[in-house]
Amino acid sequence: MTLFLNGPVQKGDFTFRDLPGKAVGIRLAEALDDMLGLPGPPHLWNTVTLAGDLRFGGDFPAERGEFERRTLLGKYGSELPVPAWILTDADTEVGALALEMIDAGLTRGSLRIERTTVRECTACGHMIGAVADRCTACGGTRLCDRQARHLVHGTAEGRLSLSELLHGHHRRRPRHLEAMTGQAPRRLLLSRTRSHGIRLDPFGLDGLVLDPRTGVHVAVLSAARSIGTPEAIMTTTTHALAHIAAHGVGFTSWEGHRLRYTLHGRIPYDTLSSLERPYAFHRTTDRERRMFETRFLPLVAWHNKNRTDPRRLPPLLKYFLKVHRSRPAPEGSERLGRVREEILRGGTSWVMDKHLLASALPETAERTTAVA
Repeated sequence: MTLFLNGPVQKGDFTFRDLPGKAVGIRLAEALDDMLGLPGPPHLWNTVTLAGDLRFGGDFPAERGEFERRTLLGKYGSELPVPAWILTDADTEVGALALEMIDAGLTRGSLRIERTTVRECTACGHMIGAVADRCTACGGTRLCDRQARHLVHGTAEGRLSLSELLHGHHRRRPRHLEAMTGQAPRRLLLSRTRSHGIRLDPFGLDGLVLDPRTGVHVAVLSAARSIGTPEAIMTTTTHALAHIAAHGVGFTSWEGHRLRYTLHGRIPYDTLSSLERPYAFHRTTDRERRMFETRFLPLVAWHNKNRTDPRRLPPLLKYFLKVHRSRPAPEGSERLGRVREEILRGGTSWVMDKHLLASALPETAERTTAVA
């Protein structure tokens, strides 16, 4: 079984009403799993952030995880109802899996704990980037170099190659992504100074947590293990993948479970007000509008990979309504089978094939009404 899961959404100061574009990866995973006849997937979140530490301040009590969960629930609403299962990159089961994987990496030598020079703030001890001139945690300007023990990538696994990890890129190499990720240093620190996250104390790295760019990979694998699917395909944008991929080396497979990526673009939800006249002209129902905005447009983002041009929204609406209002042909079940085959191999051309899309949309109509 192959299951689509959203790339963990970085928790910030927003709701899905304010920033509906944050839900594109979630909605895409839901749509693809639904078309495959699978149950609704969990929603995955990245809560290990410096912004979160700053917002809540200082050392956190044991209730930090529960507080994070309550604030996550506050992001949902009529635009995106709360799912049955939310998983964060700091949940207990994710942390347990991460410690298993780290221990195995240390044993085989692909990970090491060693003393290395890092830049720190003399006031609060926060790790600082190589080119920063002030502390991003407290704002201090007194920085220093210090030798400290950290978890680092070894070099046994070599350079990152995305070709075999990208779902749907079997016909062409993702040269633009390979160029970006190819610039990552061969030696990466996987431990960070955060107040919330997967603590590395069991390895003698007191006060450090696993780098969240690694943790989001572990979260996806943890969900796959809990569900029992051998393959989890994580929805993500090109920009996000370029930022996290190098830190996922060695954390994309575990005990029969494998993680791969599938790329999607962005939807100009901030310009949807321009569709009011086309909506009225086509006598679009509320149900059709919800399906178009929350189901069809994420599929378009999967097909295009880049940001959808706002000028394309009216013709896309016309195409969607024509498809949605047509009756599937008698061979609709056969066409749905073709759509499922295309989804599993990463093909997206069916999204713009009115006959194939018509056979797939009725399968999602009921759930779309429920979740949108």
